[in-house]
Amino acid sequence: MNRHPYSYLLLLALGLSLCTGVRAQCPVPLTHTYRFLNPRVVGYDSQLAPFFLHFGAAYREQLSQPAELQRAANVAEWHERFCDQAPAADIETVVYGNTLNLLRELRRLLDIPEATAADLPQAVRTNAFARHLLEAKCVEVIDYLVFAKECEPFVTRPASAFAERVPARAEMEALIERGLAAFPQTESHYVRLRYAYQLLRLAHYLREYDYVLELYDYLMPKVDADPSLIYDWIEGHRAGALQSLGNYAESAYLFSRIFERSPSKRESAYNSFRIQTDAQWQEALLLCQNDHERAMLHVLRAHNGRAVVVEELRDIYAYEPTNRALELLTMRELQELERELLGENLRPGTAGAGTRDRLIALQSFINRVVEERTSDRPDFWLLARGVLELLAGDHFFARETFAILSARTESDTIRQQVSILEKVSGVLELSRVTDSVELHYYALLTDDALRSRYPSLRPLINDKLEAVYRQTGRAAKADLLRYGFDAIAKNPSVDALRALDRMADSLNRNRFDRALLADRVGPHAVADITNLLANDYLQRGQWKAALELYRRIPSGRIDAYGRFAPFERQFGDRVSYVPPADRATYNKVQLLSRLDELEEEADRTTNDTLAARNYFNIGLALYNLTYFSYNWVFADAFRSGTSAARAAASSPPTEVFPHVTAPLGNREHFSMDQPRYYFERAMRRAPDKEAAAMAAYYAAKTERNEYYARGRPGGSRPFSYFRLLQENYASTDFYDTLIAECKTFAWFVGR
Repeated sequence: MNRHPYSYLLLLALGLSLCTGVRAQCPVPLTHTYRFLNPRVVGYDSQLAPFFLHFGAAYREQLSQPAELQRAANVAEWHERFCDQAPAADIETVVYGNTLNLLRELRRLLDIPEATAADLPQAVRTNAFARHLLEAKCVEVIDYLVFAKECEPFVTRPASAFAERVPARAEMEALIERGLAAFPQTESHYVRLRYAYQLLRLAHYLREYDYVLELYDYLMPKVDADPSLIYDWIEGHRAGALQSLGNYAESAYLFSRIFERSPSKRESAYNSFRIQTDAQWQEALLLCQNDHERAMLHVLRAHNGRAVVVEELRDIYAYEPTNRALELLTMRELQELERELLGENLRPGTAGAGTRDRLIALQSFINRVVEERTSDRPDFWLLARGVLELLAGDHFFARETFAILSARTESDTIRQQVSILEKVSGVLELSRVTDSVELHYYALLTDDALRSRYPSLRPLINDKLEAVYRQTGRAAKADLLRYGFDAIAKNPSVDALRALDRMADSLNRNRFDRALLADRVGPHAVADITNLLANDYLQRGQWKAALELYRRIPSGRIDAYGRFAPFERQFGDRVSYVPPADRATYNKVQLLSRLDELEEEADRTTNDTLAARNYFNIGLALYNLTYFSYNWVFADAFRSGTSAARAAASSPPTEVFPHVTAPLGNREHFSMDQPRYYFERAMRRAPDKEAAAMAAYYAAKTERNEYYARGRPGGSRPFSYFRLLQENYASTDFYDTLIAECKTFAWFVGR
């Protein structure tokens, strides 16, 4: 079928559902997960950054990669410690570049009293940090940087995410010995702190977790540096070692503290947090110093896929009613409920088990927050209440809540959210569709900005309209909206086609119908529907009624439905047969008009030769337009080579079959009644046995085809026309040709 070329009308298109049932059995599944909630209503908070990973692309530009954060924070701290003596970019080059040999050369120059910046290697001669280290004789710092660079290959991630690191134990243990020797000789407590970090990191990558804790207890009391991000980096390795040794309670507590304090380690702490038992959880709570720390433990536990989020929300709220994570966790839960329950509104039974209970529990919690007015952002909680009322199907209360919120909020994001949710509520409430309703939704669907902002709006409206159409007896329109005209063409119901024909006649009244037909049928909707109606008549053996319908199609359009050369004879049918190029071709009107002329001529004439030839050619043409021959496309939109066998095996026999490309089923044109009728008339008027024998053979083909597609009681194969040929026409030349060409007939004769 042709498609409308104008892209703006594609807004009504739906993806085909690959239902494999026939029309009467085909379920109508949901084809979309609807999403209208905008996570931006919670506002970004860098202290809770990892939680924003759940919101997909909404905050992507504000979420830095952990490695980038760590690098930037480390460079910034070096910059601060050296009192801005060098630009951050120069510090980054020395600390993170491939500079081990340069650092070794720099260390060598420190032992030469007369060395100057001019003696530095060319690559760092203009680097202000390298120059400062040389001029200020920063021996301890350079020694540490050389040591850190030597540790680096053993404590960084492999280049391939799939590679497993095998610790180079001897080299790593040697580095630990060197570091332990340098540590007490180092006067700067800040450099000592960094040595401690490298040593714990080496032990951790060696998987010597007891040794990590031993080193921690030995080194950290000997360090008295100013506040530094390195402390939390060290705590991260300590927490990881504790977890590996089974101390989940203390590990979880430490990770919760790192999560809050260290931006560069926040995501790592978030992902590393583990609690396995209630006893471990209670022990971790006892380690907390105040309610805020206890609340943050619950915040991190809530990210676990097995957590009961509403229970975590209640506990966080009890400890710290203003904790910002309450909004993030609530929004995440709202999005989960939206994903399940918006579909449930259209297709009851699609929501997961327990989803309604989760909604009720969350409603209870949110109502409490709204009523107690403890939050710093009351508009968010009122919005959350309205969302749950909408998802619960309480549209009256949802409208009231949204009206209150619209009147008082100063947030443009929340206003936009309320606006779309009010539209969603209106869609879900629909129980009948009138012209005015369709025009209203046509206006919404043609709003480019709205459609771009909310991609789920189109499928939601289409799915709801389709459901209402079905409920109110307008199945044809529902099928057109969901599956498209191609699906209807493969199994056209005459009632559905007449309903679409009536729609096409009302084009001047309803822009929605006009757009729907143009998009789902094409720019020639009236002609395309008429063609299908005529095809239906042809398949049912009423080819003269089909001709009258084909004649309604404009003459300039009729060739678009094909040209055919159906007067070709085949002993063995080949659906892939292509007639010679010099054969006359006919469009549908021309062909059926020609058959009409042939019949009128045969009926009038007393010339048996002419009559028999005409009747045979009518039968031949009608035969070649069926499933079994090469012009099957005349009345069929789709042909499956397995359909005949499936038809014969079905009980009761059927002409409609499921197929992945036919969501409403595929109807095949098996009927042999009309071709056989004309072949029999040709036999009766045949002027000689040769002509009669040929007509009898083609009648035999119709008999066998009918058996192949519909079977017979008891499974007996029909051979009445073969028997007729054997008994009455064995003396003809055609009989001899048939023995040579038709293996089935030869087998029958030789039994």
